[in-house]
Amino acid sequence: MHVIDTGAVGNDKGLLFRAVAVLSTLCGLGVVALLIGLVSSTIGQKIDDLRKGKSPVIDAGHTLILGYSEKVFPILRELREANANQKHAAIVILSAEDKSQVEEAIKERMGGMRTTRVVVRQGSPFSPRDLRKVGAGRAKSIIVLAAAADPDMHAIKAILALRRVPGALTANHAVVEVAESHRIAVIERLGAGGVEVVALRDTLARLMVQTSRQSGLAAVYRELLRFEGSELYIKGFPALAGKTFAETHALVRSAVAIGVRRLDPGRGVKVHLNPPADFRLNGTDELLVLAEDDDSFGVDANPQAVVRVAAGPFAGKVRAGERILVVGFRSDLALLLADFDQYCAAGSELVLMAGDQHRLPDFPALKNLRLTAAAGDPTNPFDLARAIERDFDSVVLVADDALPEDEADARTVISLLMLRDLYDKSGRARKPRVISEILDPRTKDLVSNDDQSDFVVSSEITSMLLAQVAEQRDLNAVFQDLFSPDGSEVYLKSAERYVPLATPLSWLSVQQAVGAAGEVAIGCYRAGVDPVLNPAQDRPVAFRAGDKLIVIAEDDREDPLSRTSS
Repeated sequence: MHVIDTGAVGNDKGLLFRAVAVLSTLCGLGVVALLIGLVSSTIGQKIDDLRKGKSPVIDAGHTLILGYSEKVFPILRELREANANQKHAAIVILSAEDKSQVEEAIKERMGGMRTTRVVVRQGSPFSPRDLRKVGAGRAKSIIVLAAAADPDMHAIKAILALRRVPGALTANHAVVEVAESHRIAVIERLGAGGVEVVALRDTLARLMVQTSRQSGLAAVYRELLRFEGSELYIKGFPALAGKTFAETHALVRSAVAIGVRRLDPGRGVKVHLNPPADFRLNGTDELLVLAEDDDSFGVDANPQAVVRVAAGPFAGKVRAGERILVVGFRSDLALLLADFDQYCAAGSELVLMAGDQHRLPDFPALKNLRLTAAAGDPTNPFDLARAIERDFDSVVLVADDALPEDEADARTVISLLMLRDLYDKSGRARKPRVISEILDPRTKDLVSNDDQSDFVVSSEITSMLLAQVAEQRDLNAVFQDLFSPDGSEVYLKSAERYVPLATPLSWLSVQQAVGAAGEVAIGCYRAGVDPVLNPAQDRPVAFRAGDKLIVIAEDDREDPLSRTSS
Protein backbone atom coordinates (compact mmCIF):
# COMPACT_ATOMS: atom_id res chain seq x y z
CA MET A 1 0.00 0.00 0.00
CA HIS A 2 2.89 2.36 0.67
CA VAL A 3 4.21 1.72 -2.86
CA ILE A 4 0.85 2.54 -4.42
CA ASP A 5 -0.35 5.26 -2.04
CA THR A 6 1.97 6.86 0.50
CA GLY A 7 -0.91 7.91 2.73
CA ALA A 8 -2.74 4.60 2.75
CA VAL A 9 -1.36 3.33 6.10
CA GLY A 10 -1.55 5.75 9.05
CA ASN A 11 -1.01 3.54 12.16
CA ASP A 12 2.59 2.46 11.59
CA LYS A 13 4.23 1.12 14.77
CA GLY A 14 7.76 0.07 15.36
CA LEU A 15 11.01 1.41 14.01
CA LEU A 16 11.65 -1.47 11.59
CA PHE A 17 8.17 -1.32 10.15
CA ARG A 18 8.41 2.44 9.68
CA ALA A 19 11.81 2.11 7.98
CA VAL A 20 10.40 -0.43 5.50
CA ALA A 21 7.39 1.88 4.92
CA VAL A 22 9.64 4.84 4.14
CA LEU A 23 11.69 2.73 1.72
CA SER A 24 8.49 1.46 0.07
CA THR A 25 7.20 5.04 -0.25
CA LEU A 26 10.43 6.11 -1.97
CA CYS A 27 10.15 3.15 -4.33
CA GLY A 28 6.56 4.15 -5.08
CA LEU A 29 7.63 7.68 -5.94
CA GLY A 30 10.22 6.25 -8.32
CA VAL A 31 7.69 3.97 -10.01
CA VAL A 32 5.21 6.81 -10.44
CA ALA A 33 7.92 9.12 -11.78
CA LEU A 34 8.98 6.40 -14.22
CA LEU A 35 5.41 5.93 -15.46
CA ILE A 36 4.93 9.68 -15.86
CA GLY A 37 8.21 9.91 -17.78
CA LEU A 38 7.24 7.07 -20.14
CA VAL A 39 3.82 8.57 -20.84
CA SER A 40 5.29 12.05 -21.32
CA SER A 41 8.02 10.73 -23.62
CA THR A 42 5.56 8.76 -25.73
CA ILE A 43 3.17 11.68 -26.07
CA GLY A 44 6.06 14.04 -26.84
CA GLN A 45 7.39 11.71 -29.50
CA LYS A 46 3.96 11.48 -31.13
CA ILE A 47 3.58 15.26 -31.07
CA ASP A 48 7.07 15.62 -32.55
CA ASP A 49 6.18 13.16 -35.31
CA LEU A 50 3.06 15.18 -36.06
CA ARG A 51 5.07 18.40 -36.10
CA LYS A 52 7.69 16.93 -38.44
CA GLY A 53 5.05 15.38 -40.72
CA LYS A 54 5.94 11.74 -40.11
CA SER A 55 2.45 10.45 -39.28
CA PRO A 56 0.52 8.53 -41.98
CA VAL A 57 -2.20 10.14 -44.09
CA ILE A 58 -5.62 8.48 -43.93
CA ASP A 59 -7.22 10.44 -46.79
CA ALA A 60 -8.35 8.83 -50.05
CA GLY A 61 -9.17 10.47 -53.37
CA HIS A 62 -6.76 13.32 -52.69
CA THR A 63 -4.25 15.00 -54.99
CA LEU A 64 -0.66 14.12 -54.08
CA ILE A 65 2.16 16.55 -54.90
CA LEU A 66 5.72 15.16 -54.78
CA GLY A 67 8.29 17.90 -54.24
CA TYR A 68 8.19 21.51 -53.16
CA SER A 69 9.14 24.63 -55.10
CA GLU A 70 7.67 27.95 -56.18
CA LYS A 71 5.38 26.01 -58.55
CA VAL A 72 3.44 24.57 -55.62
CA PHE A 73 1.56 27.83 -55.01
CA PRO A 74 0.05 28.23 -58.53
CA ILE A 75 -0.91 24.54 -58.40
CA LEU A 76 -2.62 25.01 -55.03
CA ARG A 77 -4.44 28.07 -56.35
CA GLU A 78 -5.75 26.18 -59.38
CA LEU A 79 -6.74 23.08 -57.42
CA ARG A 80 -8.54 25.28 -54.92
CA GLU A 81 -10.67 26.61 -57.78
CA ALA A 82 -11.17 23.13 -59.24
CA ASN A 83 -12.42 21.83 -55.87
CA ALA A 84 -14.73 24.78 -55.23
CA ASN A 85 -17.82 22.66 -55.95
CA GLN A 86 -16.71 19.89 -53.55
CA LYS A 87 -17.50 19.95 -49.85
CA HIS A 88 -14.39 18.06 -48.76
CA ALA A 89 -11.21 17.93 -50.85
CA ALA A 90 -7.63 17.29 -49.82
CA ILE A 91 -4.17 17.98 -51.23
CA VAL A 92 -1.15 16.21 -49.75
CA ILE A 93 2.40 17.54 -50.24
CA LEU A 94 5.39 15.25 -49.69
CA SER A 95 8.82 16.87 -49.75
CA ALA A 96 12.15 16.89 -47.93
CA GLU A 97 11.46 20.41 -46.63
CA ASP A 98 10.59 21.09 -43.01
CA LYS A 99 6.86 20.64 -42.49
CA SER A 100 6.34 23.73 -40.36
CA GLN A 101 8.14 25.97 -42.86
CA VAL A 102 6.06 24.65 -45.77
CA GLU A 103 2.83 25.10 -43.83
CA GLU A 104 3.81 28.63 -42.84
CA ALA A 105 4.64 29.52 -46.47
CA ILE A 106 1.32 28.12 -47.68
CA LYS A 107 -0.59 30.04 -45.03
CA GLU A 108 1.23 33.26 -45.90
CA ARG A 109 0.98 32.93 -49.70
CA MET A 110 -2.41 31.25 -50.09
CA GLY A 111 -4.49 32.55 -47.20
CA GLY A 112 -7.61 30.38 -46.96
CA MET A 113 -8.06 27.28 -49.12
CA ARG A 114 -11.88 27.31 -48.89
CA THR A 115 -13.20 23.73 -49.09
CA THR A 116 -9.76 22.24 -49.75
CA ARG A 117 -7.56 20.97 -46.93
CA VAL A 118 -3.76 20.92 -47.40
CA VAL A 119 -1.78 18.22 -45.59
CA VAL A 120 2.03 18.48 -45.49
CA ARG A 121 4.35 15.56 -44.80
CA GLN A 122 8.13 15.44 -44.66
CA GLY A 123 9.86 12.59 -46.47
CA SER A 124 11.47 11.46 -49.70
CA PRO A 125 9.51 11.16 -52.98
CA PHE A 126 11.91 8.29 -53.81
CA SER A 127 10.99 6.20 -50.75
CA PRO A 128 8.17 3.64 -51.23
CA ARG A 129 7.67 3.68 -47.45
CA ASP A 130 7.09 7.46 -47.44
CA LEU A 131 4.86 7.19 -50.52
CA ARG A 132 2.69 4.59 -48.78
CA LYS A 133 2.56 6.87 -45.75
CA VAL A 134 0.97 9.68 -47.82
CA GLY A 135 -1.51 7.32 -49.53
CA ALA A 136 0.02 7.30 -53.01
CA GLY A 137 -2.04 4.23 -53.88
CA ARG A 138 -5.29 5.87 -52.74
CA ALA A 139 -4.71 9.29 -54.33
CA LYS A 140 -6.87 10.57 -57.18
CA SER A 141 -3.80 11.81 -59.04
CA ILE A 142 -0.11 12.45 -58.41
CA ILE A 143 1.92 15.48 -59.52
CA VAL A 144 5.70 14.98 -59.73
CA LEU A 145 7.41 18.37 -59.70
CA ALA A 146 10.74 18.80 -61.45
CA ALA A 147 13.75 19.34 -59.19
CA ALA A 148 16.09 22.26 -59.71
CA ALA A 149 19.06 19.94 -60.31
CA ASP A 150 18.70 17.14 -62.90
CA PRO A 151 14.88 17.20 -63.08
CA ASP A 152 14.59 14.21 -65.42
CA MET A 153 16.48 11.84 -63.12
CA HIS A 154 14.34 13.12 -60.25
CA ALA A 155 11.22 12.15 -62.23
CA ILE A 156 12.58 8.70 -63.15
CA LYS A 157 13.45 7.90 -59.52
CA ALA A 158 10.00 9.03 -58.35
CA ILE A 159 8.27 6.80 -60.94
CA LEU A 160 10.43 3.82 -59.93
CA ALA A 161 9.39 4.35 -56.30
CA LEU A 162 5.70 4.71 -57.23
CA ARG A 163 5.80 1.40 -59.07
CA ARG A 164 6.46 -0.31 -55.74
CA VAL A 165 3.36 1.16 -54.09
CA PRO A 166 0.17 -0.91 -54.60
CA GLY A 167 -2.46 1.11 -56.48
CA ALA A 168 -0.13 3.91 -57.56
CA LEU A 169 -0.08 4.38 -61.37
CA THR A 170 -2.87 1.79 -61.74
CA ALA A 171 -5.77 3.16 -59.68
CA ASN A 172 -4.63 6.71 -60.49
CA HIS A 173 -2.27 8.55 -62.82
CA ALA A 174 0.85 10.64 -62.32
CA VAL A 175 1.63 13.92 -64.09
CA VAL A 176 5.37 14.19 -64.50
CA GLU A 177 7.26 17.34 -65.41
CA VAL A 178 10.44 16.79 -67.43
CA ALA A 179 12.93 19.13 -69.04
CA GLU A 180 14.14 17.10 -72.03
CA SER A 181 11.54 15.80 -74.49
CA HIS A 182 13.75 12.93 -75.65
CA ARG A 183 13.29 11.27 -72.25
CA ILE A 184 9.51 11.21 -72.46
CA ALA A 185 9.46 7.72 -74.00
CA VAL A 186 11.58 6.31 -71.16
CA ILE A 187 9.33 7.76 -68.46
CA GLU A 188 6.15 6.66 -70.23
CA ARG A 189 7.54 3.15 -70.51
CA LEU A 190 8.35 3.12 -66.79
CA GLY A 191 4.86 4.36 -65.98
CA ALA A 192 3.25 1.50 -67.94
CA GLY A 193 0.24 3.55 -68.97
CA GLY A 194 -0.18 5.40 -65.67
CA VAL A 195 1.90 8.48 -66.49
CA GLU A 196 1.25 11.72 -68.36
CA VAL A 197 4.44 13.61 -69.20
CA VAL A 198 4.64 17.39 -69.65
CA ALA A 199 7.76 18.50 -71.53
CA LEU A 200 8.68 21.74 -69.79
CA ARG A 201 11.08 23.32 -72.29
CA ASP A 202 9.22 22.25 -75.43
CA THR A 203 5.91 23.58 -74.11
CA LEU A 204 7.37 26.93 -73.08
CA ALA A 205 9.29 27.36 -76.35
CA ARG A 206 6.17 26.74 -78.43
CA LEU A 207 4.10 28.99 -76.21
CA MET A 208 6.68 31.77 -76.58
CA VAL A 209 6.53 31.46 -80.36
CA GLN A 210 2.72 31.58 -80.53
CA THR A 211 2.26 34.44 -78.08
CA SER A 212 4.99 36.58 -79.66
CA ARG A 213 3.12 36.67 -82.98
CA GLN A 214 -0.23 37.88 -81.59
CA SER A 215 -0.76 40.57 -78.96
CA GLY A 216 -3.07 39.34 -76.22
CA LEU A 217 -2.63 35.63 -76.87
CA ALA A 218 -0.61 35.18 -73.66
CA ALA A 219 -3.61 36.45 -71.67
CA VAL A 220 -5.90 34.07 -73.59
CA TYR A 221 -3.74 31.08 -72.70
CA ARG A 222 -3.66 32.11 -69.05
CA GLU A 223 -7.47 32.21 -69.05
CA LEU A 224 -7.67 28.88 -70.84
CA LEU A 225 -5.30 27.12 -68.44
CA ARG A 226 -6.74 28.41 -65.17
CA PHE A 227 -9.75 26.90 -63.39
CA GLU A 228 -11.27 30.27 -62.61
CA GLY A 229 -13.76 31.01 -65.39
CA SER A 230 -14.14 28.50 -68.20
CA GLU A 231 -11.84 25.56 -68.84
CA LEU A 232 -11.75 22.39 -70.93
CA TYR A 233 -13.74 19.26 -70.11
CA ILE A 234 -14.31 15.94 -71.86
CA LYS A 235 -17.73 14.35 -71.45
CA GLY A 236 -19.85 11.82 -73.33
CA PHE A 237 -23.39 12.51 -74.57
CA PRO A 238 -25.05 9.44 -76.16
CA ALA A 239 -27.91 11.68 -77.31
CA LEU A 240 -25.54 13.26 -79.85
CA ALA A 241 -24.98 9.99 -81.72
CA GLY A 242 -25.56 10.55 -85.41
CA LYS A 243 -25.22 14.34 -85.18
CA THR A 244 -22.54 16.24 -87.07
CA PHE A 245 -20.01 18.39 -85.25
CA ALA A 246 -21.61 21.52 -86.76
CA GLU A 247 -24.97 20.54 -85.26
CA THR A 248 -23.55 20.19 -81.75
CA HIS A 249 -23.12 23.97 -81.32
CA ALA A 250 -26.88 24.54 -81.20
CA LEU A 251 -27.45 21.48 -78.97
CA VAL A 252 -24.83 22.08 -76.28
CA ARG A 253 -25.97 24.55 -73.62
CA SER A 254 -23.62 26.83 -71.62
CA ALA A 255 -20.50 25.48 -73.34
CA VAL A 256 -18.56 25.59 -76.59
CA ALA A 257 -17.82 22.29 -78.34
CA ILE A 258 -14.31 22.43 -79.78
CA GLY A 259 -13.46 18.79 -80.48
CA VAL A 260 -14.35 15.12 -80.27
CA ARG A 261 -12.59 12.35 -78.36
CA ARG A 262 -12.88 9.07 -80.26
CA LEU A 263 -11.60 5.54 -79.79
CA ASP A 264 -10.14 4.58 -83.18
CA PRO A 265 -9.72 0.80 -83.56
CA GLY A 266 -6.05 -0.07 -83.75
CA ARG A 267 -4.95 3.51 -83.13
CA GLY A 268 -6.11 4.11 -79.56
CA VAL A 269 -7.89 7.17 -78.27
CA LYS A 270 -7.53 10.37 -80.28
CA VAL A 271 -8.89 13.86 -79.68
CA HIS A 272 -9.98 15.48 -82.93
CA LEU A 273 -9.55 19.21 -82.36
CA ASN A 274 -11.74 21.39 -84.60
CA PRO A 275 -12.97 18.49 -86.75
CA PRO A 276 -14.73 19.12 -90.09
CA ALA A 277 -18.31 20.39 -89.89
CA ASP A 278 -19.62 17.10 -91.31
CA PHE A 279 -17.72 14.97 -88.77
CA ARG A 280 -20.45 12.62 -87.49
CA LEU A 281 -20.46 11.45 -83.88
CA ASN A 282 -21.12 7.87 -82.81
CA GLY A 283 -22.50 6.54 -79.55
CA THR A 284 -19.12 6.18 -77.82
CA ASP A 285 -17.66 9.55 -78.79
CA GLU A 286 -17.06 12.23 -76.15
CA LEU A 287 -17.16 15.98 -76.64
CA LEU A 288 -14.29 18.29 -75.78
CA VAL A 289 -15.98 21.45 -74.53
CA LEU A 290 -15.07 24.78 -72.97
CA ALA A 291 -17.34 25.30 -69.95
CA GLU A 292 -17.42 27.02 -66.57
CA ASP A 293 -17.54 23.79 -64.57
CA ASP A 294 -17.92 20.07 -65.10
CA ASP A 295 -21.56 20.20 -63.99
CA SER A 296 -22.55 23.52 -65.61
CA PHE A 297 -23.32 22.32 -69.16
CA GLY A 298 -25.57 19.82 -70.88
CA VAL A 299 -27.29 18.86 -74.12
CA ASP A 300 -30.85 19.64 -75.23
CA ALA A 301 -32.78 17.44 -77.63
CA ASN A 302 -34.07 20.46 -79.56
CA PRO A 303 -31.53 22.78 -81.17
CA GLN A 304 -31.55 26.44 -80.22
CA ALA A 305 -32.69 28.96 -82.79
CA VAL A 306 -29.83 30.57 -84.68
CA VAL A 307 -29.90 33.69 -86.82
CA ARG A 308 -27.38 33.27 -89.60
CA VAL A 309 -25.52 36.41 -90.60
CA ALA A 310 -23.07 37.49 -93.25
CA ALA A 311 -20.04 39.64 -92.63
CA GLY A 312 -19.75 43.08 -94.12
CA PRO A 313 -16.97 44.18 -96.48
CA PHE A 314 -13.62 42.87 -95.27
CA ALA A 315 -10.42 43.43 -97.21
CA GLY A 316 -8.59 40.56 -95.57
CA LYS A 317 -4.99 40.37 -94.56
CA VAL A 318 -2.23 39.02 -96.74
CA ARG A 319 0.38 36.92 -94.98
CA ALA A 320 3.65 38.77 -95.22
CA GLY A 321 7.15 38.18 -93.99
CA GLU A 322 7.87 39.10 -90.38
CA ARG A 323 10.90 40.56 -88.69
CA ILE A 324 11.55 39.14 -85.21
CA LEU A 325 14.19 39.99 -82.61
CA VAL A 326 15.04 37.29 -80.03
CA VAL A 327 16.97 38.66 -77.04
CA GLY A 328 18.69 36.30 -74.62
CA PHE A 329 19.78 32.70 -74.59
CA ARG A 330 18.21 29.38 -73.73
CA SER A 331 19.48 25.87 -74.36
CA ASP A 332 16.63 24.97 -76.74
CA LEU A 333 17.02 27.86 -79.17
CA ALA A 334 17.02 25.36 -82.03
CA LEU A 335 13.47 24.29 -81.14
CA LEU A 336 12.39 27.92 -80.82
CA LEU A 337 13.73 28.78 -84.27
CA ALA A 338 12.23 25.65 -85.86
CA ASP A 339 8.77 26.59 -84.56
CA PHE A 340 9.15 30.19 -85.76
CA ASP A 341 10.08 28.80 -89.16
CA GLN A 342 6.86 26.77 -89.36
CA TYR A 343 4.59 29.66 -88.33
CA CYS A 344 6.13 32.53 -90.29
CA ALA A 345 5.57 33.28 -93.96
CA ALA A 346 8.36 32.97 -96.50
CA GLY A 347 10.78 35.88 -96.50
CA SER A 348 10.72 36.41 -92.73
CA GLU A 349 13.83 37.39 -90.81
CA LEU A 350 14.91 36.55 -87.26
CA VAL A 351 17.68 38.48 -85.53
CA LEU A 352 19.25 36.69 -82.57
CA MET A 353 20.97 38.67 -79.81
CA ALA A 354 22.09 35.95 -77.42
CA GLY A 355 25.01 37.75 -75.80
CA ASP A 356 28.69 37.44 -76.56
CA GLN A 357 29.27 35.06 -73.64
CA HIS A 358 27.18 32.28 -75.23
CA ARG A 359 28.40 29.84 -77.82
CA LEU A 360 25.50 29.27 -80.16
CA PRO A 361 24.67 25.66 -81.13
CA ASP A 362 24.17 24.42 -84.66
CA PHE A 363 20.71 25.34 -85.90
CA PRO A 364 18.57 23.32 -88.32
CA ALA A 365 18.09 24.42 -91.89
CA LEU A 366 15.30 27.00 -92.01
CA LYS A 367 12.84 27.27 -94.86
CA ASN A 368 10.96 30.52 -94.26
CA LEU A 369 13.34 32.36 -91.93
CA ARG A 370 16.59 34.12 -92.63
CA LEU A 371 18.71 34.00 -89.48
CA THR A 372 21.16 36.77 -88.55
CA ALA A 373 23.04 37.49 -85.33
CA ALA A 374 23.37 40.77 -83.45
CA ALA A 375 26.52 41.13 -81.39
CA GLY A 376 26.57 42.69 -77.96
CA ASP A 377 25.23 42.31 -74.45
CA PRO A 378 21.38 42.38 -74.12
CA THR A 379 21.73 44.25 -70.80
CA ASN A 380 23.86 47.01 -72.36
CA PRO A 381 21.69 49.94 -73.55
CA PHE A 382 24.11 50.90 -76.35
CA ASP A 383 24.23 47.36 -77.75
CA LEU A 384 20.45 47.06 -77.46
CA ALA A 385 19.93 50.43 -79.17
CA ARG A 386 22.02 49.26 -82.15
CA ALA A 387 20.00 46.03 -82.36
CA ILE A 388 16.62 47.83 -82.59
CA GLU A 389 17.65 50.44 -85.16
CA ARG A 390 15.60 48.44 -87.66
CA ASP A 391 11.85 47.96 -87.29
CA PHE A 392 10.64 44.66 -85.83
CA ASP A 393 7.17 43.14 -85.69
CA SER A 394 7.90 41.45 -82.37
CA VAL A 395 10.63 41.25 -79.75
CA VAL A 396 11.02 38.07 -77.67
CA LEU A 397 12.97 38.18 -74.40
CA VAL A 398 13.90 34.66 -73.30
CA ALA A 399 15.16 33.67 -69.85
CA ASP A 400 18.64 32.18 -69.69
CA ASP A 401 18.15 28.66 -68.30
CA ALA A 402 21.87 28.37 -67.62
CA LEU A 403 21.59 30.97 -64.82
CA PRO A 404 19.88 30.84 -61.41
CA GLU A 405 16.23 31.87 -61.50
CA ASP A 406 16.71 35.25 -59.81
CA GLU A 407 19.64 36.22 -62.00
CA ALA A 408 17.87 35.13 -65.20
CA ASP A 409 14.79 37.19 -64.29
CA ALA A 410 16.97 40.17 -63.40
CA ARG A 411 18.62 40.13 -66.83
CA THR A 412 15.24 39.81 -68.56
CA VAL A 413 13.79 42.73 -66.57
CA ILE A 414 16.80 44.92 -67.31
CA SER A 415 16.48 44.26 -71.03
CA LEU A 416 12.71 44.84 -70.94
CA LEU A 417 12.98 48.17 -69.09
CA MET A 418 15.71 49.37 -71.45
CA LEU A 419 13.60 48.38 -74.48
CA ARG A 420 10.63 50.33 -73.15
CA ASP A 421 12.80 53.36 -72.56
CA LEU A 422 14.49 53.15 -75.97
CA TYR A 423 11.20 52.83 -77.85
CA ASP A 424 9.60 55.63 -75.84
CA LYS A 425 12.49 57.95 -76.66
CA SER A 426 12.56 56.94 -80.33
CA GLY A 427 9.16 58.50 -81.00
CA ARG A 428 8.21 55.72 -83.39
CA ALA A 429 4.52 55.50 -84.20
CA ARG A 430 4.72 51.76 -84.64
CA LYS A 431 6.18 49.73 -81.79
CA PRO A 432 6.73 45.98 -81.83
CA ARG A 433 4.95 43.42 -79.70
CA VAL A 434 7.12 42.51 -76.73
CA ILE A 435 6.86 39.10 -75.08
CA SER A 436 9.00 38.36 -72.02
CA GLU A 437 9.67 35.02 -70.40
CA ILE A 438 9.66 35.36 -66.60
CA LEU A 439 10.52 32.50 -64.27
CA ASP A 440 9.08 33.86 -61.01
CA PRO A 441 5.48 35.20 -61.12
CA ARG A 442 6.32 37.76 -58.43
CA THR A 443 8.79 39.36 -60.86
CA LYS A 444 6.04 39.79 -63.44
CA ASP A 445 3.90 41.72 -60.95
CA LEU A 446 6.75 44.19 -60.45
CA VAL A 447 7.18 45.08 -64.14
CA SER A 448 3.63 44.77 -65.50
CA ASN A 449 2.05 47.94 -66.84
CA ASP A 450 -0.42 49.04 -69.48
CA ASP A 451 1.89 48.95 -72.51
CA GLN A 452 1.84 46.30 -75.21
CA SER A 453 4.11 43.91 -73.31
CA ASP A 454 2.92 40.37 -72.72
CA PHE A 455 4.43 37.91 -70.29
CA VAL A 456 4.89 34.17 -70.29
CA VAL A 457 5.56 33.17 -66.69
CA SER A 458 7.27 29.78 -66.87
CA SER A 459 6.41 28.46 -63.41
CA GLU A 460 2.85 29.79 -63.60
CA ILE A 461 2.09 28.31 -67.04
CA THR A 462 3.57 24.89 -66.29
CA SER A 463 1.88 24.79 -62.87
CA MET A 464 -1.52 25.50 -64.39
CA LEU A 465 -0.89 22.87 -67.05
CA LEU A 466 0.09 20.28 -64.42
CA ALA A 467 -3.06 21.04 -62.43
CA GLN A 468 -5.26 20.69 -65.52
CA VAL A 469 -3.78 17.32 -66.47
CA ALA A 470 -3.93 16.13 -62.85
CA GLU A 471 -7.70 16.71 -62.88
CA GLN A 472 -8.21 15.29 -66.41
CA ARG A 473 -5.36 13.30 -67.88
CA ASP A 474 -6.81 13.31 -71.42
CA LEU A 475 -6.22 17.06 -71.62
CA ASN A 476 -2.47 16.49 -71.93
CA ALA A 477 -2.89 15.40 -75.56
CA VAL A 478 -5.24 18.34 -76.20
CA PHE A 479 -2.74 20.94 -74.98
CA GLN A 480 0.10 19.25 -76.86
CA ASP A 481 -1.99 19.63 -80.02
CA LEU A 482 -2.81 23.27 -79.26
CA PHE A 483 0.82 24.19 -78.62
CA SER A 484 2.17 22.27 -81.63
CA PRO A 485 2.52 24.06 -85.01
CA ASP A 486 0.81 21.07 -86.65
CA GLY A 487 -2.99 20.86 -86.65
CA SER A 488 -5.18 23.53 -85.05
CA GLU A 489 -4.05 26.26 -82.67
CA VAL A 490 -5.56 29.28 -80.91
CA TYR A 491 -5.61 32.50 -82.93
CA LEU A 492 -6.96 36.02 -82.54
CA LYS A 493 -8.74 37.06 -85.75
CA SER A 494 -10.68 40.16 -86.73
CA ALA A 495 -14.34 39.91 -85.76
CA GLU A 496 -15.41 41.76 -88.91
CA ARG A 497 -14.16 38.83 -90.96
CA TYR A 498 -17.09 36.75 -89.71
CA VAL A 499 -19.89 39.05 -88.56
CA PRO A 500 -21.09 42.61 -89.26
CA LEU A 501 -19.84 45.27 -86.87
CA ALA A 502 -22.10 47.27 -84.51
CA THR A 503 -24.85 44.63 -84.82
CA PRO A 504 -26.06 42.90 -81.64
CA LEU A 505 -25.83 39.14 -82.14
CA SER A 506 -26.20 36.14 -79.90
CA TRP A 507 -22.99 34.25 -79.20
CA LEU A 508 -24.56 31.19 -80.84
CA SER A 509 -24.95 33.18 -84.08
CA VAL A 510 -21.27 34.14 -83.85
CA GLN A 511 -20.36 30.47 -83.39
CA GLN A 512 -22.33 29.52 -86.49
CA ALA A 513 -20.65 32.26 -88.54
CA VAL A 514 -17.17 31.14 -87.46
CA GLY A 515 -18.09 27.48 -87.94
CA ALA A 516 -19.00 28.20 -91.56
CA ALA A 517 -15.34 29.14 -92.06
CA GLY A 518 -14.17 25.77 -90.72
CA GLU A 519 -13.11 27.20 -87.36
CA VAL A 520 -14.41 27.24 -83.78
CA ALA A 521 -15.04 30.45 -81.83
CA ILE A 522 -14.28 30.12 -78.11
CA GLY A 523 -14.36 33.76 -77.01
CA CYS A 524 -13.72 37.39 -77.83
CA TYR A 525 -10.92 39.85 -77.12
CA ARG A 526 -10.65 43.62 -76.99
CA ALA A 527 -7.33 45.37 -76.45
CA GLY A 528 -6.87 46.51 -72.87
CA VAL A 529 -9.63 44.22 -71.56
CA ASP A 530 -9.34 40.70 -70.21
CA PRO A 531 -10.35 38.08 -72.80
CA VAL A 532 -13.82 36.56 -72.42
CA LEU A 533 -14.05 32.81 -72.96
CA ASN A 534 -17.34 30.97 -73.48
CA PRO A 535 -19.71 33.98 -73.39
CA ALA A 536 -23.37 33.39 -72.54
CA GLN A 537 -25.02 31.94 -75.65
CA ASP A 538 -28.16 34.10 -75.47
CA ARG A 539 -26.48 37.34 -74.44
CA PRO A 540 -26.22 39.82 -77.35
CA VAL A 541 -22.72 40.94 -78.29
CA ALA A 542 -21.79 43.74 -80.66
CA PHE A 543 -18.32 44.15 -82.12
CA ARG A 544 -16.48 47.25 -83.19
CA ALA A 545 -13.45 47.82 -85.39
CA GLY A 546 -10.34 46.26 -83.87
CA ASP A 547 -12.19 43.62 -81.84
CA LYS A 548 -10.95 40.07 -82.15
CA LEU A 549 -12.54 36.66 -81.96
CA ILE A 550 -10.62 33.91 -80.21
CA VAL A 551 -10.82 30.98 -82.59
CA ILE A 552 -9.32 27.53 -83.01
CA ALA A 553 -8.08 27.23 -86.57
CA GLU A 554 -5.37 25.58 -88.62
CA ASP A 555 -3.53 28.82 -89.45
CA ASP A 556 -3.64 32.59 -89.06
CA ARG A 557 -5.12 33.18 -92.53
CA GLU A 558 -7.64 36.05 -92.64
CA ASP A 559 -8.99 36.08 -96.19
CA PRO A 560 -12.51 37.46 -96.89
CA LEU A 561 -15.39 35.03 -96.46
CA SER A 562 -18.34 34.89 -98.85
CA ARG A 563 -21.66 33.92 -97.24
CA THR A 564 -25.29 34.87 -97.62
CA SER A 565 -27.73 35.80 -94.87
CA SER A 566 -30.67 33.56 -94.07
